[in-house]
Amino acid sequence: MAEEQQILLHAFKSFFENHEGVNLLGSSSDTSSEALIQATKDVCPKVMGLGVKALRPSTVEILEFLRDACPDLAIVLLFAFYDAKGIKALREYSRDVSFGRAYLLKHTIDTIDQLTHAISSVAEGRMIVDPTIMEELIKNGDSQSGMLRELSPRALEVLHWVSRGYRNETIAGVLSRDTQAVERQVSSIYAKMHLGEGKDARVGSALVYLKATGMLRRVYNGPNYGCRRQTRQPRG
Repeated sequence: MAEEQQILLHAFKSFFENHEGVNLLGSSSDTSSEALIQATKDVCPKVMGLGVKALRPSTVEILEFLRDACPDLAIVLLFAFYDAKGIKALREYSRDVSFGRAYLLKHTIDTIDQLTHAISSVAEGRMIVDPTIMEELIKNGDSQSGMLRELSPRALEVLHWVSRGYRNETIAGVLSRDTQAVERQVSSIYAKMHLGEGKDARVGSALVYLKATGMLRRVYNGPNYGCRRQTRQPRG
């Protein structure tokens, strides 16, 4: 856990040092890319919690260095506020992320169970985005992206798994819901996005979601929690 605000760092340490579901391998107030990369080399964690005051392009640059140093590291990013440039950089960054990310506003975390759930989810390869941040990510997308604003956070979560190619019964298992409930949710998504039904609607809704969140170029290869070094490749 790396958190630049000392008071929050002490709170996180007190919560997780004796938590049954989370093994805290280390903590630091140093959120520089050099310190974080060294930490991944030293303890090779499955998940890194990174707390900063503001989401800015420089924050996303740190995420990029972490991705290159250990591409299988899942990250829970916590921040208090953001600017337009930070959101744009986050969209670009998300295109080249393979799995396991959470983007959360600090003031929306009310209980330690919420944070623990986010940690466990990204460790399993899930993507969690605060509804406010999701709205910002899709705000500057193409005209179709506006349709996502009509969807609830729960519907967006289902659509996330649809975009990953999961079938309804698999999504139901992942989200611990009834398959019929997921099917109704998917049909509702199609209706709100004016896509009809069937395979074409499923592909269309997935493409809209991936374009809107900046993840269209993202390729999912499945979780592999080993830490390995990878040289940054040119984008494009």
